[in-house]
Amino acid sequence: MKLNGKLALGAICSATVVLTAACGSGPGASGGSGDDLSGARLVFVNFGGDGLAAAKKAWLDPFSKKTGVRFATDSPSDPAKVKAMVEAGNPTWDMIDLDVGSGRLGCGTLYEKRSPEVDVSAVDPALLSDDCGVPIMLQTMALVYNADRFGANPPTKITDFLDTARYPGKRITLNYAAGGIEGMLLSGGVEPKKLYPLDLARAARAVQGLGGDFSPVPTIAGQSQALESGDFAMCWCYLGRAALSEERGAKLGVVWQNALSGWDMLYAIKGSKSPKAQQALLDHVATPAAQAAFTEQLPYGPTTPSAEPNLPAGRAKWLSKNNMDKIGEMALIDPKWWNANTAKAFAAWTEMTAG
Repeated sequence: MKLNGKLALGAICSATVVLTAACGSGPGASGGSGDDLSGARLVFVNFGGDGLAAAKKAWLDPFSKKTGVRFATDSPSDPAKVKAMVEAGNPTWDMIDLDVGSGRLGCGTLYEKRSPEVDVSAVDPALLSDDCGVPIMLQTMALVYNADRFGANPPTKITDFLDTARYPGKRITLNYAAGGIEGMLLSGGVEPKKLYPLDLARAARAVQGLGGDFSPVPTIAGQSQALESGDFAMCWCYLGRAALSEERGAKLGVVWQNALSGWDMLYAIKGSKSPKAQQALLDHVATPAAQAAFTEQLPYGPTTPSAEPNLPAGRAKWLSKNNMDKIGEMALIDPKWWNANTAKAFAAWTEMTAG
């Protein structure tokens, strides 16, 4: 199934052990994805928490067993840090999970082009938004609310996120521009088909209107902690993480209306001491088996249509493909807009959330 039309929307479903740089990138080794890469070391970076645990179990551990590559991990993903590392000529990270806008912006300058040995034939071609990364997960964000707090009168529409008079309490979201800005606009009543170009001034007014109830969290692990502690009223949330928080006891409800879906890509950072191991890992995560393994750990959708993850009912209910009747019109991330406007949008987000 390809990512287009109504079938595409149905296919979309809902991107830490920190080691020192000295334990990170090591000597390069010869060989492709099927060769012995013993002696190579990679530092893998994503947004942390459950996502890092899922990547380790689904991808890094099996790949290490297969090839001999050793891994260190770090979080959260930070494109500004990558830029500083590469420009200084001393990157201590090797692989990074990023939103498609930030990744595409650095393709060829901060991130290596995909090697011809990286087989992306199983990946939905609509998701190959640049020549560097490999699509690794389809994610959905939507309004998640504290079911204990609101009882029989819960939020029912996405614009309730900004209605602090009727639904008082803390609003949380990841402190990250991509996805965060879209959430503020959708909550303010912008229709998904009119979402782009993003109106940064309007998003800022939405944040200002929330006042002291607006509480951005620095990591997705922080989102999980807030959900599980009950210290929130509503969340513009990554649903895969919310699913795991519910399993750990969080009392949650979801407003599916105008949910936002997009995808993350895995990139090989320039200047690595193990470039062949980088490309071999990209080849590994592009397979349906690796994609299904990740979805089984964290219920985001695979980017390979032929993947067949085995999910229990409690996780499957969080997938957008099972809630299309509630979503109505799906909002989709526009990587071309983000490629052209990443620096401006991230600066605007920093300003609107600073205070």
